[in-house]
Amino acid sequence: MPNTANCLLVANIFAPIHGGSANVYASLCRLAPKGSMAVLATRQNYDLNEPVAGWQEHDRQCGYAVERLELLRSPSLPPPANKLVSVYRRLAIDLPIAWRALRKTLDMIKRYRIGIICIGELNSMSWLGELARKLTGVRLMYYIHGEEVTTQFQAGSFGRRRDVRLRRADAIVAVSRFTRQTLIDMGLPAERIHLLENAVDTTRFCPAPASATFLERWGVQNKRVVVSIGRLIARKGFDRSIEAWPAVLERHPDAHLLIVGNGPQRPELEQLIARHGVQHAVTLTGPVSDDDLLAAYRSGEFFMMANRTLPDGDTEGFGLVFLEANACAKAVIGGRAGGAVDAIKHEETGLLIDSDAPSNIAAAVIRMLDDTALRQRLEQQGLQNALANSWTTRASEFNRLCQSLAK
Repeated sequence: MPNTANCLLVANIFAPIHGGSANVYASLCRLAPKGSMAVLATRQNYDLNEPVAGWQEHDRQCGYAVERLELLRSPSLPPPANKLVSVYRRLAIDLPIAWRALRKTLDMIKRYRIGIICIGELNSMSWLGELARKLTGVRLMYYIHGEEVTTQFQAGSFGRRRDVRLRRADAIVAVSRFTRQTLIDMGLPAERIHLLENAVDTTRFCPAPASATFLERWGVQNKRVVVSIGRLIARKGFDRSIEAWPAVLERHPDAHLLIVGNGPQRPELEQLIARHGVQHAVTLTGPVSDDDLLAAYRSGEFFMMANRTLPDGDTEGFGLVFLEANACAKAVIGGRAGGAVDAIKHEETGLLIDSDAPSNIAAAVIRMLDDTALRQRLEQQGLQNALANSWTTRASEFNRLCQSLAK
């Protein structure tokens, strides 16, 4: 195996899917030295069981090597009715997907002269990294966002093997101080854990006027729009935000919550909106284009994602959306949970709240809508913080890590 610093990133969630980890990986690849990164991703969005919209156009234009299989892991399916169904799925679905992933990985390692494999989803893809290392001699790195190591698994599941897999890695990247400390608390060697805090592409995410076209499309041009962006999953706290909105409307009848993104929680959120009678004041946009994503950040009065830690430990590893909003000169509100405490400087770039309680969310939103001076101060300081945390710097740090592993 050639002793090179070229890195193969394996990721289930990758651009053009919108989301924190997808943006992280795409930024690292886009800003890496030319030819040093290759990506193995999917054509299918595994948690929505639908094709990734726009992947062909993305891959043609991105400027680095991306190859895709339909799936890299088994799709989301209902629990098997019995052991026979479980065995059938293993033989007919799981093993063929794994075999195709291994063949493609080994092929890409050879063609791109890969010296390092970086696994972007520990729980479902660590087997691939370990087997590729055993068969080819590549170095093995895991990119850890937070939920992979905070979520508690049932007995007999991957949770028992997680610590063992991590201990066998050549390097582990942690995206926040919170995530790094969690790994250290698990007993992993501190010298093998490398802190690369999430950053923001300030050439793309930057201040600009609100988009009248975007606001008109969603019928909110005369509203005080609060924007939320992210995958529609429980830890993001969109359900609690919807529950808080009736109290916000009592004080500000023209307030409108615009939730941008898609995910498995959408049916539940639609039911919550109807149950609380806020159909006129809460909108779920579904997935949007890259241009509309920027327009969303820029068109709200401020940004909010009321993230929280779930009972099973699932939590936000960092919260890149907060930095992206700051880079667009928007104040932010986030949950005092997980790595969001690293992404938001309380009372400096935004507000941190206990977002388990809808009343806390409503109070923070009302405060931000009431206090123009507060909002403007947080906007200015948030923008300066975003400018100081650019992906250009982080990509260089990642490349240096690859160089050191290759040696």
